Parts: sequence; structure tokens; C-alpha cells
Amino acid sequence: MSLSIDLKGRIALVTGGGTGLGRAGTNALVAAGATVVITGRRHDVLEQAAQEAGAQAMVCDVSDPDAAKALVERIVAEHGRLDILVNAAGLNIRGDSFEYGPEDWDRVHAINTRGLFFMSQAAGRVMRDNGYGKIVNIASMASEIGMPFIVAYGSSKGGVKQITQGLAVEWGKTGIRVNAIEPGWFRTELTEPLFHNKEWVAKVENRVPMGRAGKPEEVGGAIAFLASPLSDYITGAVIKVDGGALAA
Repeated sequence: MSLSIDLKGRIALVTGGGTGLGRAGTNALVAAGATVVITGRRHDVLEQAAQEAGAQAMVCDVSDPDAAKALVERIVAEHGRLDILVNAAGLNIRGDSFEYGPEDWDRVHAINTRGLFFMSQAAGRVMRDNGYGKIVNIASMASEIGMPFIVAYGSSKGGVKQITQGLAVEWGKTGIRVNAIEPGWFRTELTEPLFHNKEWVAKVENRVPMGRAGKPEEVGGAIAFLASPLSDYITGAVIKVDGGALAA
């Protein structure tokens, strides 16, 4: 068996593929030879990212189960199959938990857990019928440890970990592998404001054994690995990509 990551002939869908870690995953999958569709809600962002990465853009609100189902049906109609799903779409609304409102709570969970589950369901039905599929979910350090002012986000990412493990067990005999990545602190569009806080940056650098935050492209290899045949006997795994932060 070749030890190189070769995804030629595979069809992949990356939610949130136009920005941040989703875009890094898109770049890695394209580099490995996959045909990649990226989705999100902002048409202009998607089109630019798709053009730069060599991917295809399809607009979709992942929090809408009907839209998720229609998106998967369109991909199958155009490409004949769907082999890989990377659930990278995510939302974090920070706030004091004494004052946090139900609207913000629901918005975070609508994308991070509800949307991830129903997108996995739609893709999973196609993968089940084909007898093969890879689902890679983006969880978080906040799936493991408590962090202040992001309780909604942390609870949703804890849910991502449990969805990953639950689906891996339930779908194990169908040929679908379901795994997740727990990124540490990465500099993306979502976290950019934090990196302008020198005190916060110093705290992160002190916490991470490698002494720095991650670069989005450093997640791409883990995504490509979990999407490839090299990980065919891995399911239900949650891989930390955090510079050693959770080991410290």
C-alpha cells in the first residue's frame, strides 16, 4: 500500500470551506487530488476561495436541514458520488454567561451541532449506499476543557465530539468512518481580534509547549489524512492538533 495521500477520483464537500480551517482543509484535499466543493453562506467569499483553491463553490446555509439535503443531492447529480465530508463551518459568539441571550445560544448551536449533524446525515445516506465514506468534523480544545465567555461555543464543540463518536459507533459497519480534529489556538478570521491583545497572545504562547499559536495550513495535513485510505481503520477518533496544549 502506498503511504502517500492520494485522493484522485474522490469527491469532497467542505462546509465553511471559504475561510479559516475549512479553507486550509480545502487546499489540502485539492493538493491530494480530490475534487472539492466548498459551501457557506457568503457567495463572494466562496467564489474567491474556490477560484484560488481550484474548487467549486455552492452556497448553502448548513443550519437548514432541507438546504443540506438539497446540496448533497446537487453534488451527487453533478459528480455522481460523495466520498468525503469535512464539517468545518462554525460560529463563536463570546459573552458573559450571566447576560448571554437565547438568540445567540441558538445561533451557535444551529451551525456547530445541528447543522453538522444534519449535513452528516445527508452525506451519510449517500456514503452508506456506496459502502464508503469519510466524515471529518472540526471540534475544539473547548470540547475538552472549560473556557470563560465561550460557554455556548464550548458546549457545542463538546457536542461535536459526542456526535463524532456516536455516529462512528452507529455507522461503523456501513463503510463510513467518522473522526474529528480538536484544533488548539489558530489565527483565523474568527480569532483575529484576539491576536491584537498582547496579553492574550502571551498567555497562549506560555500555555502551548511549542510556544506559538497554529497556522491554518497546519490543520490541513490531519484533515487530508483522515479523508484518505491511510486512515481506513480509524473511526471515532478525536485527534488533537494543538501544539501540545492539552498535554501540558
